[in-house]
Amino acid sequence: MKHLYTRRMMCTGVLVLALIIGQLAFAYDDRAPTGSWEGVARFTTEQLPPLTTLLTFTADGNLIESRRLYLPESPLGPLVATPGHGEWRRSKSGGFDATIVLLYQCASEHPTSPGVVIGREKVRYKFQLVNGGEQLRGTILVEVQDAAGTIVFSGPGTIDATRIRPEPLP
Repeated sequence: MKHLYTRRMMCTGVLVLALIIGQLAFAYDDRAPTGSWEGVARFTTEQLPPLTTLLTFTADGNLIESRRLYLPESPLGPLVATPGHGEWRRSKSGGFDATIVLLYQCASEHPTSPGVVIGREKVRYKFQLVNGGEQLRGTILVEVQDAAGTIVFSGPGTIDATRIRPEPLP
């Protein structure tokens, strides 16, 4: 009886330890983009300024992107954008594919349509993890659609990002 109890306790302990180690390894798996990143997107064919972006890849395949929300000088007039929402997955080539969508609304000072949802943007990513999983590099394709779904802008670009890691206080 004592032998059976000891054996059960050992198995339980090993199982708990395996789960903890598995969770820690998964949380910091440098072979997956899971976690938060700070990056810069650049257009390769258009003369637009670089765009700083924050990306968060979740373990279940979701992707959230944040950037400057107010766009005072867009081709469509002053706009406000939502954060981007989407999904990511491993590609057959060994890298990763992702897609996000965000919505555009005319800012309050827009000359013709303040407060009106004017369109959406879809960004498709193809990227690799480099430098031991600390950097993300790849290409993007941006498509902006008006409210009717007509593409009003499409352009390729690049994305370079660095993982955001915990830093101790000084």
